[in-house]
Amino acid sequence: MRETKEASQTKVAENTLPDVKKLIETGYVIVLDTNVLLNVYRYSPQFSDFALNVLKTVKDSVFLPQTVLLEYNKHRMQTFATMKNRITNASGNAIQMVENASKKLSGMCDQLDSLQIPEINLLRNKVDEVITDLRTEVQDFFDERCGLGLTAHSWGNTDLLNSLVEEIVSNGQVMIPVTQEDIYFWCEEGQKRYREETPPGFMDAKNKDGVRKYSDLILWKEILRFAKSESKDVIFVTDDVKRDWWERKPDNERVFHQKLIAEFNRTGQHLKGLTSTEFYNLVALGYQIVKPDAVDVALNMTDTDYCRDIADEVFDRIVDYLVYSNTDYIDESSACIGSEGIDELEIISHKFTNAERIDRDDDMVTYLFNFNVRATGTSYDYWGRDDETKEVILSDGIDHEFTGIITVQVERKADIFLDFEEPGEFESAEIVEGHLEEIACYPHWDDEPKKPGELGFCPDCGEPMSMENDGGNGFCIKCAPNH
Repeated sequence: MRETKEASQTKVAENTLPDVKKLIETGYVIVLDTNVLLNVYRYSPQFSDFALNVLKTVKDSVFLPQTVLLEYNKHRMQTFATMKNRITNASGNAIQMVENASKKLSGMCDQLDSLQIPEINLLRNKVDEVITDLRTEVQDFFDERCGLGLTAHSWGNTDLLNSLVEEIVSNGQVMIPVTQEDIYFWCEEGQKRYREETPPGFMDAKNKDGVRKYSDLILWKEILRFAKSESKDVIFVTDDVKRDWWERKPDNERVFHQKLIAEFNRTGQHLKGLTSTEFYNLVALGYQIVKPDAVDVALNMTDTDYCRDIADEVFDRIVDYLVYSNTDYIDESSACIGSEGIDELEIISHKFTNAERIDRDDDMVTYLFNFNVRATGTSYDYWGRDDETKEVILSDGIDHEFTGIITVQVERKADIFLDFEEPGEFESAEIVEGHLEEIACYPHWDDEPKKPGELGFCPDCGEPMSMENDGGNGFCIKCAPNH
């Protein structure tokens, strides 16, 4: 299979980010989504300390919705327990990575063995020796450090984040309670909003049930009511980046959903939507909070960087499936494909065009990658069987050339701001959509390549078909009488 990989860079679009310190000084309040609070427990130790320092700096401006407090208190103990065991778990994760490498290398040896390459056992034995040594090194590394007491997060047994949350609550920086009547009316409104895909929350309609699927809408309604009754401008911080909170401009810039901005404007107040990474960066800048080097790298490691770095590996993961996909991703309505389809595509080139994060569920992040692909293949028509030998008789081949977009869904398990050392790691890559159009067709019985007409090609003679020579039933005027 011949292939040339073409480098591509997705435009790194930047939001017009506000001066958060100036906004706070002019009276804006900060509203944190539940995921922002819980994610503090999931960061690396350095980043957790940094995030907590940022939140302490602006704590007097933080107001918490009842929905956020309810969800936070429901999950904080389990999430904090996971945080305390982070380094202990890191030992098991590291050993698992060694085992995964062992399986991959063993599979490589099996593949080489199937190609009858001589003396594969020598390579296999050497690989086994290296893996055994690596297992020992990793185990010894963590055993020594566990002996020094480095088995927990730097916070030890003290939940510093919860102490901060309790301080905010005791200061009365909490929105008024949500009543059963509120929930009833908001959920009833949510049914109509979700049918029309009015943000926020409609992306949860299929994955959650009961009142839970309206939790984002209830949170949003709390914020609207608070802003209007208290005459407060709001900085809303969330790590939910699905399209029912955010949208993309044509230049791929991510912005807070304009329908939400318009709805908030009816309160007579102003709203700024930020992700936690944007928020932490802007507060640190405004209040001159020192960022450790590792934190600075994490804050500036964007999805765009990550996706660009792994794009070629993602395509390598799905290329074999694409090659043997027959016509699954080909637009057959405008192509002259023989009845036997295409046994194998040859990928001439591929180019990464863009990628977008579409979901985050706890530590599992989902992206859609788009690749511009050019491929060729040969198709044949079934003409029957030989009366004597019973062998299948096929027509002369038809060579095709295709180009179009292949969309791949990629999932990665991300230990927030702790996983950038292994940018090439992801859990799965699967083609979810493809649209390859035929741009040239060359029947083997022709001397010159032909491009399809507006109606494609005649299946019998391979002649380009248009309205002028359409004989009906999908054949040209010359061949239609035979059918």
